[in-house]
Amino acid sequence: MKSASRTKGRVEKPLTVRPALSRAAVQFVEKHPNEVTAIVANALEAAALEAGLLAAPERVLPEALRRLVVARQSDSGEGRVLSISEAAELLDVTRVTVYAWIESKRLLAWRATRRGVLIPAEQIVGGGKVVAGIERVLSVIPDPEAAWDFLDEESAFVDSERSVRPIDALRQGKVDAVVAAAHSFLEAFS
Repeated sequence: MKSASRTKGRVEKPLTVRPALSRAAVQFVEKHPNEVTAIVANALEAAALEAGLLAAPERVLPEALRRLVVARQSDSGEGRVLSISEAAELLDVTRVTVYAWIESKRLLAWRATRRGVLIPAEQIVGGGKVVAGIERVLSVIPDPEAAWDFLDEESAFVDSERSVRPIDALRQGKVDAVVAAAHSFLEAFS
């Protein structure tokens, strides 16, 4: 039996798994035999990373760009998305209620391919409470993911004096201004 050899943390070992391939995949393998090994290796590395078997590689930012980076507040929840169960726990309601709130557009969420339903954490204020105005924004921008893109990006549509994130304006109770901005945003980009 052939033993595995190690080089720079890599293990080279022949795979014994032979998956069934579609006709298109077989044609690709026949036309690009030299690329197949790298493609399979990258796919397996990605799967191991997603399964938590590998530590995420450290990203190195060039010195010239470091001054442009602004750290986010760790307790803000900014950028964090929740599952149905996590949202239910944070809202102190049942999963059924979370689904009902999504259906009634009280809570903004969208289905991701592998992660299920994604719910931006920033719209949750506390037990049983979400930021007021989400349903009005969704009535203007019906696609939840596009609506979140609008709410999460700094915009001059809400306040002509300075750029603010519409989700922050909603948190401050400026629902009418955000809804008007959503209309302007939609007109500007459609």
